[in-house]
Amino acid sequence: MLNRLKKWILPKEVDFFDALAQQSSLTFKIIAELAHFYTDNPSQNPATIFELIAQSKQIYAANLKELNSVLITPVDKEAISRVYVQLHWVSLSVKHLVIEINAYQIFKLDQYKNMFNLLVDEMNKLTAGFVMLHEKKHTETRENVNDVIHLDNLLIEEYASTMAELFRNNEALYIMQQKEILWQIKEISKRIHVCGNSLEDIVFKMN
Repeated sequence: MLNRLKKWILPKEVDFFDALAQQSSLTFKIIAELAHFYTDNPSQNPATIFELIAQSKQIYAANLKELNSVLITPVDKEAISRVYVQLHWVSLSVKHLVIEINAYQIFKLDQYKNMFNLLVDEMNKLTAGFVMLHEKKHTETRENVNDVIHLDNLLIEEYASTMAELFRNNEALYIMQQKEILWQIKEISKRIHVCGNSLEDIVFKMN
């Protein structure tokens, strides 16, 4: 009887930082599968990537619904919802990239393996940051965000040198297709970086 009364009287409490870590972990799987598919996998069917993105969308929707249903949050709701949205944007950016590559009928991008690996490392550091936030290790959280920013900078350098090399090619169609692919890869990295900034903002609000 007491437990029933608590359920009806006490405000609902949700571990939002664990939810953020879980959504980030699934986003990491999407990035890792993206890198694997275009650099290591001989398959021409990216169905696994789309399945993971669909799962991510479901978790994102459930997280937002739960956030709107509670009264108590560790920081303001806007800060939490912002990160949910930004993580979702990372997975959407991956979807946009795959759709575009499919339209070009390209199934191997070994030449960009280093950039894909940087995306994987970047998302791994972001996910580790959310785990550290959940464990209330704020210094470690900020360190992981700094790593995310550093990796994004490395990817931008790789992007610039790759673009410079690309423009030495004489085939206009090839240049246009590859330029769009590279831009989409850079966009994913930017989304991860922005999400890292919002994670750091949460840490500031906690202190």
